[in-house]
Amino acid sequence: MNLRWWLERASWEYPEKAAVIDGDGAETDYTHLRAMSNRIGNVLGEHAAVTEDEIVLTLMRDHHRHVAAFWGTIGIGAVFSGLNPRQVPSKYVSDVQRSRATTLIVDPEFVAIAELLESKTALSRIYVSRGTHPRFASLEWLAAECSDERRIAPRATSDAAAVNFTSGTSGVAKGVTFTHGTLNNSCWGSVFLAGITSSTRNLSLVGMFHSGGIHDSVRLAMAGGTVVWCDGWDVDRVVRIFREHRPNWMYWIIPTMVRDLMRHPAWADLDLSGVSAYIAGEPVPPDVEDALTGKGVRLANMYGLTEAMPVCVLGPSLYYGDQATVPAGSSGRPNKEFCEVKLADALTGAALTGGDVEGEVCIRGDVVSPGYFNDPERTAQSIDAEGFLHTRDVAYRDAEGWYYVRGRADDVINSGGEKLSLIEVDDALLAHPKVFDAACIGVAHERFGEVPAAFVVLDGTFDDGAARDMLDAHCLGTIERWKRPRLYVFVEAVPRTVAKRSKWQGEMRRQLEGITVPDANGVTTLTELRGLPTTSGAADLAQDGQR
Repeated sequence: MNLRWWLERASWEYPEKAAVIDGDGAETDYTHLRAMSNRIGNVLGEHAAVTEDEIVLTLMRDHHRHVAAFWGTIGIGAVFSGLNPRQVPSKYVSDVQRSRATTLIVDPEFVAIAELLESKTALSRIYVSRGTHPRFASLEWLAAECSDERRIAPRATSDAAAVNFTSGTSGVAKGVTFTHGTLNNSCWGSVFLAGITSSTRNLSLVGMFHSGGIHDSVRLAMAGGTVVWCDGWDVDRVVRIFREHRPNWMYWIIPTMVRDLMRHPAWADLDLSGVSAYIAGEPVPPDVEDALTGKGVRLANMYGLTEAMPVCVLGPSLYYGDQATVPAGSSGRPNKEFCEVKLADALTGAALTGGDVEGEVCIRGDVVSPGYFNDPERTAQSIDAEGFLHTRDVAYRDAEGWYYVRGRADDVINSGGEKLSLIEVDDALLAHPKVFDAACIGVAHERFGEVPAAFVVLDGTFDDGAARDMLDAHCLGTIERWKRPRLYVFVEAVPRTVAKRSKWQGEMRRQLEGITVPDANGVTTLTELRGLPTTSGAADLAQDGQR
């Protein structure tokens, strides 16, 4: 069944109800959202000649037009894929090339990126979402001339509905495929798990480029509820939204966001009574949990991932009040209505049975992606012969069957709720002409939970502060700002395994044991944190033949 039918049904049941509230407060009811979606579908199908199974890209802010573009795309049997508006330019080119898309809808503020993509990819049909542009057709104007009606294209459960490009362990994005069937199972199941109803007003804190934003749009249409867009994390805007629109749900919030709210001047008087929330992205610190529950928030910890669209591998039912029975620090137990979970030995792959075991979380079942778009190699690497997706997340299962997520089995960390490839940061540092060797691990951070800590060997002698500033400027020009190291450890040699094949993460973690990077320090060095001498270098490396 085409997921677009859920919007159709919501327009029957709740025609005048707000379907979407934009960040600026503008409301769009279900009748108008349906009509706009059909008009966009008619533009795509007739003007752009988009066919079934063809990917349509968007590069847009989070507002009702973006939601309408999603529904309009899948309604004609095409496949939606939202691009992350905060990427560096090279990532856009890579994602578009992998998608094989020829059609893009872009907001006016992103037309410069669209012009770049037009010159470097196969994009041949670019529409500006509103207003006019000298070269790109206006979707707004074309849609105004189209009919409000369009027949919904039949879709099988195995047909793709969306492709979500998400960072992988190599730093190269993976296009996670969401089918109509798996996305339906995930969203419908989560409606019941959480107790989402037509009275739900969900503050959506992640965008349509993210699996969470897609999930919110479908889930709330299923229930006839309302999506309230934050449109990018802005703590002042979130405070205003709570005061003006009284959202009663935050289906997905991360500890970093909560910490920002806790530091806001309005926190003391902010009324969160009656709000329900799942907190995810990293293990929930006690201070964050206490701050929310102290405000009257009904809270549960959840573990999921994009490949599970994006829930729910582990998570208690808020509808039944199961969160009260979950031990502190646990994300709950598996729910077979979503997927089957096993723990596997990270080295041998053997299934681990019983309690008091720790291993890699592996999942298969009704909400699991069939693989990565146009990427059979990485699909085969991630999904085994038995159909289990290997998440590379490590969890401990106690004697009672409760799961405690410990971290990553590879070089991806969760920083502020977003997966971050440490290999990508390694490569960025190694590209600097003054860096002889570099490797990153995750280190605790006061605000973001975990950030990259870079062990660096320099070719030359530098003051640590000057070296920090030099490498920070290099990273700002090479990778996204939020991915850059926040702690530099200048060393004579990066700890590596005896065979020099990989970084020795255990030794690197030992050297940073007990370190938490204060948010106020910005980008700092280990010498600054410990008050040690601040001259580092490796001037003798060129003489010892290692280079």
